[in-house]
Amino acid sequence: MPSARRAACLAIGLTIALAMSEWLSAANAPLCCRIFSIDATPILGDDPAVCGQIPDAETTEEAAAEKRRAAQCARDAQAQGRAIVYTYRELIPPDVDLIVQAVFGTRGERLLLKAGRFAREDVRSLEVCATLNVQPDGTLRTAGCTTEHTLIERLYAPR
Repeated sequence: MPSARRAACLAIGLTIALAMSEWLSAANAPLCCRIFSIDATPILGDDPAVCGQIPDAETTEEAAAEKRRAAQCARDAQAQGRAIVYTYRELIPPDVDLIVQAVFGTRGERLLLKAGRFAREDVRSLEVCATLNVQPDGTLRTAGCTTEHTLIERLYAPR
């Protein structure tokens, strides 16, 4: 790789890493979903399964390994009918670096949260979904997702 291109790739990677450092610590906080300015604890009950964390991954292999471990945890918790916070980092340099959180509440609530970079665009979304399932490969199957829902408004946390 020519040195100018390598330097550009390193600069992009550093920029993404710095921008996401606040998100990484907030996503792993006890009150999940703070990076989205919401507090999901009211829908999670007393003992939610917390599956996954945001790895400080340097490679896609590291991020994928954590995603596989988290997916198994989430699928086990889904089978038990537990409330879940499923978190992973989708890392496909240089175009994709997303934090993804799926929240499954005690009464069937389903939230999908994404923040980061996708195709050189900043992404920040919070949706309530009619269908949200963790697949064996760790991906999420969704349907009927919307950004307009009273649940979102109820969960907004004061800053």
